Amino acid sequence: MVKHNNVIPNVHLRKHWQRNVRVWLNQAGRKHRRLEARRARAAAIAPRPLDTLRPSVRCQTIRYNHRPRLGKGFTLAEIKSVGLGLQFARSVGIAIDHRRKNRSQEGFEANKARLTNYLSKLVLYPRHESHLVTKAKTGIVNDTPKVRFPFTQDQQTVATAPVVNVLPTLVKRVRSVSKLQLESLRKSSAYRSIRQEWNNQRNEGKRQKKAREAAEKNN
Repeated sequence: MVKHNNVIPNVHLRKHWQRNVRVWLNQAGRKHRRLEARRARAAAIAPRPLDTLRPSVRCQTIRYNHRPRLGKGFTLAEIKSVGLGLQFARSVGIAIDHRRKNRSQEGFEANKARLTNYLSKLVLYPRHESHLVTKAKTGIVNDTPKVRFPFTQDQQTVATAPVVNVLPTLVKRVRSVSKLQLESLRKSSAYRSIRQEWNNQRNEGKRQKKAREAAEKNN
């Protein structure tokens, strides 16, 4: 028993922990099921790509903003710069994010070039199969006069050449080092050099004072 006005101990140590254990034995099965679903969807909407075209953006915070990644959608200014409308851009597989803003000219030009490259590879099918024989429709992107793939009515009305969402890789600057410099770098110790510079800065005032006193004493 406890003394004085303290809490009576009532510790629950016997937890039925085994009831709370979760296993993931269906991981391989789910992976295969997702793969089959992607293949079925790709066959259903062929030759249209599975994913929409997305912009190249930078990760957030100072720690990761050097790394590019795919964003949610292109800005309205980027869509307008290549002469597209919002509804038409969505209909040909281009993602749009009206909340995003362009913060730099470099990012704006990169995404503009990305859209231009996509439009150059775009193949647009007519909405109706009967239009394949007649004159192709002209517009922002002209319909293709001849179909290069078997066209069925249940397919999507828009077909695009496969465009991979590949972000530009960062180019690392490599300095050319001569053989003599390489040998000197191997012999030197970076840690010792840093400690020596730290020591020199720390004792710089004392050394100057000592040299000044020695010069005054000699005079």
